[in-house]
Amino acid sequence: MATFTFDELYGAGVSSPNLTAGTPYTFTITNNPGSSYLILESIPDINDIKTPNTSGTYTSMVNIVSSVIGDYTAGFALSNGSCTFVFTPAINVVGTTLKLRGTGGISLVVS
Repeated sequence: MATFTFDELYGAGVSSPNLTAGTPYTFTITNNPGSSYLILESIPDINDIKTPNTSGTYTSMVNIVSSVIGDYTAGFALSNGSCTFVFTPAINVVGTTLKLRGTGGISLVVS
């Protein structure tokens, strides 16, 4: 289980934990009142090549207002309170190649 605070998620964001292909991970977001977003973003390597870290399946969305999901970036608009979704990656994700970013004072637990 990995826990991230607003200070870690805001701005440049924080590296994801390593994720194993085919393993479901629950993302639990605590959102304060107001507009908030969570973004998962693949980071290019030294040769400017991105890995499709956000490819996979997204299920069991609760209190997610909307989402935009691609192979390299996934974004979620969040309702107030507790929001969750389950991400099962299609590939092994090296945490340093996937940034987690948030706005609006959210905190995140990945389990």
